[in-house]
Amino acid sequence: MLTLLALYANEHWMTRTLRIDAASHPADLVKAVNDSIDGGLSEGRLERRGNGWILHCEIRPGYEWPFCDLQVRLAELGRGVDLTQFDSVRLWVRASGPEPVQHVRVFLRHFDPAYSNSGKEADMKPHEVVFAPSAESVPVEFRLAQFMVASWWVQEHPLPVHLLGPQLDNTVLLSLTTSGLVTPGAHKIELDAIEFVGVWVDPATFRLAIIAVWFACMGAFLFWDWRRSRLRLGRTLRHKRELQQANARLVVRSGEYEAKAHHDPLTGVSNRLGLKHDLNLLMRAQEEQMFPLAVVFADIDHFKSINDSLGHDAGDEVLKQFAQHLKANIQREDLLARWGGEEFVLLMPLTRAEEAVAVAERLRLMLTEQAWSGGIKVTASFGVAQATRHSEGEAGIEAAMRAADQAMYKAKREGRNRVECNFKDLGKEA
Repeated sequence: MLTLLALYANEHWMTRTLRIDAASHPADLVKAVNDSIDGGLSEGRLERRGNGWILHCEIRPGYEWPFCDLQVRLAELGRGVDLTQFDSVRLWVRASGPEPVQHVRVFLRHFDPAYSNSGKEADMKPHEVVFAPSAESVPVEFRLAQFMVASWWVQEHPLPVHLLGPQLDNTVLLSLTTSGLVTPGAHKIELDAIEFVGVWVDPATFRLAIIAVWFACMGAFLFWDWRRSRLRLGRTLRHKRELQQANARLVVRSGEYEAKAHHDPLTGVSNRLGLKHDLNLLMRAQEEQMFPLAVVFADIDHFKSINDSLGHDAGDEVLKQFAQHLKANIQREDLLARWGGEEFVLLMPLTRAEEAVAVAERLRLMLTEQAWSGGIKVTASFGVAQATRHSEGEAGIEAAMRAADQAMYKAKREGRNRVECNFKDLGKEA
């Protein structure tokens, strides 16, 4: 879940943006250009309106390729903008004119001393896309990888192989130009804003970092698990023979029962029958080593409201996640079962009530920090009780379960999302 969230954040939240409009960009860096510089007769006039610009252009015959150009200077020569830090450009642009479909050419001009030392705009490498604004939604967004070097410029400026292809690391101009085969008459290009968008960390680099973090976490977990195993080794050796005998009996008896008869089909944890089966096996194998036995009841708060507001499918998903979170945060020897509805029970051998309260409180806090389906907040109420070795077999355990159930309902009455312990009639350990 965290990995998916991190990948989403890298794509949607960790973004850098360079916005250019009339309110933020110096007026002297924006101008209208026409074919008069090449002996043409077309006229272009720039008008500022609101936070944008309007290019009014009167195309007249007289030059082979008449044009008007709304030119935005991004930076001075030799100090251009490095657009390789961005992935795309957004344009708030509209166009009108005598043509049935008005096309606009977008140029990004790159400065390189190897071929642009003259300082003339014609010598700066133009990267071009052509589109019809009326056919696109506003803003229109282009990936910078879609900009290709104009073929006519390459033919006029032969370059060595290492300088061929797109270059956008020193971009000094962005211009919107009338189409190549433009119809004479009045044309208008309206530009409200320009926005370059990119991510702070390249997605490939970000994924490699996530993989590295995963490996580090796995190494840390393995080291922690090894340390915990070493600490528990001494206690485990005392009961090794009893556990081997219990495991042997469990293996022999496992063939006699169907797994689905002992497990809740929705959550995958044990049901009441499965809990009783596992408890009987445990008592026959090591009854003297299982007390004190802590009993913890957990009930999802306001579960009916979840079903009523989001539907039973959402409620089922909450039950599954709830069981998975509990199972992932208890000891291997503890017994977890769905008692019914939204109620779960946890049996913890060799655990006093005080220790069980601490475990229940940790589980309660863990549940409040989880991300639940549908973005809802899920809490639970816990009740704790204890059966000692003086309890009379199953009857003593059943009494402790009733006491834990009462404590859980007390937690409900006291405001929910809390842990209550029923110390009444717990007796004393021998």
